[in-house]
Amino acid sequence: MPRLTLIMSAFNAATFVEEAINSLLNQTFTDFELWIIDDGSTDSTRAKIDLFKDNRIKKFYFNENRGRVLCVNEFAARVTSEYFGITDADDVSHPTRIEKQIALLDQYQEVAMCGTSYWAMDENGVLIRLMRLSDDYAHIRETNIERPQFHGPTTVFRTKQVRELNEFYRLYFKKNMADTDLAARVVDQFPSVNITEPLYYYRIVRTSVSRKEFSFRFAMIDRTIIFLSKQRRASGLDSLQKSDSNELEKFVMDWEVVYAADPARLYREAAFYHLYWRVTDSALASAWQAVLKRPLSVKNLFCLVYCFVMSAVYRVNRLTARHYSELMR
Repeated sequence: MPRLTLIMSAFNAATFVEEAINSLLNQTFTDFELWIIDDGSTDSTRAKIDLFKDNRIKKFYFNENRGRVLCVNEFAARVTSEYFGITDADDVSHPTRIEKQIALLDQYQEVAMCGTSYWAMDENGVLIRLMRLSDDYAHIRETNIERPQFHGPTTVFRTKQVRELNEFYRLYFKKNMADTDLAARVVDQFPSVNITEPLYYYRIVRTSVSRKEFSFRFAMIDRTIIFLSKQRRASGLDSLQKSDSNELEKFVMDWEVVYAADPARLYREAAFYHLYWRVTDSALASAWQAVLKRPLSVKNLFCLVYCFVMSAVYRVNRLTARHYSELMR
């Protein structure tokens, strides 16, 4: 039995899936199985997967798309290896990523989850932003109730400990951020750390759900995960674990009032979100929508001007930006 199982769920990922798979097959750590699940793709994803004949790969094909959460949950329950991880079909791993994570987990038996810092890159593989994550569990635990401290696809789990959570991905987060919620639950219960070296390349795909539709629910995801984490730390269980949604519903409704008082707020947040990941046309479109909602608002005008200026800056910066492949050696 291999020491590590990697699960990759792919849906209409034909453009990038070969690159993602090759980055795993070229790892310096080789004692793993890669389970690739085609989740009802309608493009050539399945044909691209079929090109690979490596005996470490197991392939699973479904004719209908069930979504990443249901798909991964089914296969995570089948894992029997010492370690496992969930990886994305459009990202790239540095050749030494898994070796360094397994070495850390082997050295520190109390650690249940190990992630890494990472680079964000655009669809062409051009580097956008370096995301440095902490290797200090005390700092991670303290800061995780302010903002997420793990990037889900970088993480490797110790199977035995994560099984104690009872649930892997939760259906409440079926559309977005199920891995962020999972990481928060692991952090609340077990020591968890990152390798500070960036060993993963996260691709910003313009057609992803959050980049196509920045909804109120999406804007609330991080706040909701933090709210649930605070509940667990205070009483041992959160609203979803207790199957009592009253507190959670009140929390969300209170924020609905805040957004209703300023109809442009969601557009401003969408603009800054898109700008952060340098999807500049979406940022400008959202900023313009905010202005249309409230043309005389200083916040909205500032948002539009700021997005315009930073979009120009990013275009200039891209002329000298590196491709991720330069860091893979």
